[in-house]
Amino acid sequence: MRTRLNSKDRVIRSNCRSLFLFILATQMAFLTHGSEHPVLASGGMPEPPLPTQAQISRAIALSATYLERACGPDGKFVYRINIDTGKKSDSYNVVRHAGAMYALSMLYHAHPDSQALDAMVRAAGFLRKNYMGPGVRPDQLVVWSEPLSERSKARHHDAELGGTGLSLVSLAGLRQAQPKSVPLEELQSLGRFLLFLQKDDGSFVHKYRAESGPVQDWDVLYYPGEAALGFVALYEADDSREWLTAAGKALSFLARSRAGLSTVPADHWALMATAKLLPYCNQTSCPGSSREELVNHSIQICNSIVREQFRGSAAAGIDGAFDPTGRTAPAATRLEGLLAVLEFLPKSELRTKIEAVAGRGVAFLLRMQISSGPYSGGVPGALATRSLDSSEIRIDYLQHALGAWLRYQNLLQNGLHGKE
Repeated sequence: MRTRLNSKDRVIRSNCRSLFLFILATQMAFLTHGSEHPVLASGGMPEPPLPTQAQISRAIALSATYLERACGPDGKFVYRINIDTGKKSDSYNVVRHAGAMYALSMLYHAHPDSQALDAMVRAAGFLRKNYMGPGVRPDQLVVWSEPLSERSKARHHDAELGGTGLSLVSLAGLRQAQPKSVPLEELQSLGRFLLFLQKDDGSFVHKYRAESGPVQDWDVLYYPGEAALGFVALYEADDSREWLTAAGKALSFLARSRAGLSTVPADHWALMATAKLLPYCNQTSCPGSSREELVNHSIQICNSIVREQFRGSAAAGIDGAFDPTGRTAPAATRLEGLLAVLEFLPKSELRTKIEAVAGRGVAFLLRMQISSGPYSGGVPGALATRSLDSSEIRIDYLQHALGAWLRYQNLLQNGLHGKE
């Protein structure tokens, strides 16, 4: 596991920068990248052992402690910190705040713990006090991109689809853990704003400006999946089918827009939303879509992700990553999506490939976690020292890694292989 660098280690790391790049280049000659070679080779490089239950449990426990500690008394997370200097960033991102809350709710659902619940309550209080306000219509609530206290200074007042969508997911998770903490009417008001942003074909306006309306040419890959996940979470809170239909329409639009493409974006939120929606579908249809359409779309994304993974010597560090610098967030998000698909994908060649990719990727993340010191449990942004975020922990790096570990732990507990 990765440990915090002291001053001597930092000097060594700096002096070895060129050596690392040489080693990486040498290893690349031996790597079997997914776009050129199958994930499962019949010979040659042996498969590494799968991460164990004990390793995953320890990583989750370390992550939980870090995340709970990073949530301050006011509910604001330490958003970004440099582990070499200890300097904290002044910037903040409410979408990633909501994502950290979501990770806490997943943690609490899997391992009920009062500290995780307390952190969720604090984080929700910060979100509601500082970012949540009235929407465009009287029956709406919106999570605005900038703090409400700074609205008088801002030139524009923007609300992004992902901010409200992921906040709905996280607040619904808190309500599930502690029903009296979040009024149902609040969740429904957030849902109505998402419906307001959804078009007839299932697509969305991704950014809304209070002064002028929809912002054109502003699209974020992950926002529709986050909104769809929010709709399903809201349905689980109030049993209104309109939310399921909205989720199905959103995912159906994504499926139709990507149909026939050999390579598609690694849209992990769409995969997670699909896994959440499918239990409410019958054998052929889903609200607002069809089961076949959604499953085929998921398979399409998974095939693209599987081809991206690097294979090589674990000693080089890059094995199991999805890009040459070993960035942790892209690895963790892809794993979250793949592991979500394993919740519904039957036994097949693709499932076998995904299980292998997931095991290798989770092992990569385990090696990247800081195991001791003041940043114990955190996950830096990248392996390669030439990457600017290799010495930083950002709250979403940990959020996604924890999400992947929790899903992988569930997979191990329920058996790796799917049903026929």
